[in-house]
Amino acid sequence: MQSVYRASSVLVQRLRETDICVRNAILDLYGKCKALVEAYFIFQDMEERDSISWNAIIAALEQNGRYEDTVVHFNEMLRFGMEPDDFTYGSVLKACAALQSLEFGLMVHDKVIKSGLGSDAFVASTVVDMYCKCGMMTDAQKLHDRIGKQELVSWNAIMSGFSLNKQSEDAQTMFSQMLDIGLKPDHFTYATVLDTCANLATIEIGKQIHGQIIKQEMLVDEYISSTLIDMYAKCGYMQDSLLMFEKAQKRDFVSWNAMICGYALHGQGAEALKMFDRMQREDVVPNHATFVAVLRACSHVGQLDDGCCYFHQMTTHYKLEPQLEHFACMVDILGRSKGPQEALNFIGTMPFEADAVIWKTLLSVCKIHRDVEVAELAAGNVLLLDPEDSSVYILLSNVYAESGKWADVSRTRRLMKQGRLKKEPGCSWIEVQNEMHGFLVGDNVHPRSRELYDMLHDLLDEMKLSGYDPDSASFAEVDEEGSASEQDDLLGMLRQ
Repeated sequence: MQSVYRASSVLVQRLRETDICVRNAILDLYGKCKALVEAYFIFQDMEERDSISWNAIIAALEQNGRYEDTVVHFNEMLRFGMEPDDFTYGSVLKACAALQSLEFGLMVHDKVIKSGLGSDAFVASTVVDMYCKCGMMTDAQKLHDRIGKQELVSWNAIMSGFSLNKQSEDAQTMFSQMLDIGLKPDHFTYATVLDTCANLATIEIGKQIHGQIIKQEMLVDEYISSTLIDMYAKCGYMQDSLLMFEKAQKRDFVSWNAMICGYALHGQGAEALKMFDRMQREDVVPNHATFVAVLRACSHVGQLDDGCCYFHQMTTHYKLEPQLEHFACMVDILGRSKGPQEALNFIGTMPFEADAVIWKTLLSVCKIHRDVEVAELAAGNVLLLDPEDSSVYILLSNVYAESGKWADVSRTRRLMKQGRLKKEPGCSWIEVQNEMHGFLVGDNVHPRSRELYDMLHDLLDEMKLSGYDPDSASFAEVDEEGSASEQDDLLGMLRQ
């Protein structure tokens, strides 16, 4: 880079302002080499600028993460009477997407249409991506459907958008439609679809995608291999995830994080910590996400001292500032190991105000220790931050139920009803013969619901015969409408 800089400096001095083409080329070179200061110096020193000059500096700013400056220079370009082209719009729309600035994105889209570039496949795909990143999936899909010649980049944008917005089923539907019209997926397509398989735990579809990746010899791709590791881990297939991890030709921190997070997610805290130790031995630098998984693993295995050690190591050795997620993990570790009061004291030492997640974490550990006093304090703080959060009432009523305070359970549920708050119904799903079956609490929609409930009753009978005695808090979670007496009646029926 130094030799390039010296050579370009000589060229600039010799050519002065006479050759704009050379200056544009140097400006573009600096931008792509992430030498933004030098690129900006060249741009500012130009007495004459054409549309290529503006495109080069706008692209350099966007590629180096200076999204607000990208928008500012786009406006400056317009002010100087320059007409944007497809490259200009591509850069500024990416900046709008990164900023999630729908307002400015709409203004840019309006200019795209007026300029006659609305049907351009590249520009239209970038607009689709902008709408997706701003959460406007309906508009994104409408625009995608209107594109005359739908290129792979547009399909990737809409699938990635659905995945990003937690609409994984829609992403998989779009993938099927893309295959139907004969388009060949690329690395990004497969990675996106594998991510949706991880989100939905659709392991069979994931295995089919894995097979296609092997046929197309894409396993050497670092991004693909790390996504496969993550998919198997999130689906609970830790042995397959480990096999993919060991076979990977190159492992980045994403692959390591996937393994550590997978073990922590499935309650294998000891394995997660072993993997983290191995990661350190191989000199792979962990990031914030790594330490979230490590701290969760410490919570699973009840290792308070190790948790405190890792938390300290993150700040002193790796110079990573703890984020709210890390503090929430420490609250959970301390609350489980030493009790809610110790966790409450820790919250008081935090360098910033606790958010609702941290207070709800404290509320959850209060159930384990039956600490009603701290639970009420935590619940009050959550409601101050988010008065519409119905989960607080559920968690608090569970603490009351665990402590045998059925009158308080009834009062809490009544407050929830009076506030017209409704608990989000519990949902589960299972994949059987490549078909996904989803269920809500009290669901009667499934065509075989009668058979399912018969089976459930048979299982309950078997559980009672085996001496299983359901604890009261479990039913406090399930029956969100019931009063204390109704809870007692239900328990009495099950114990008969």
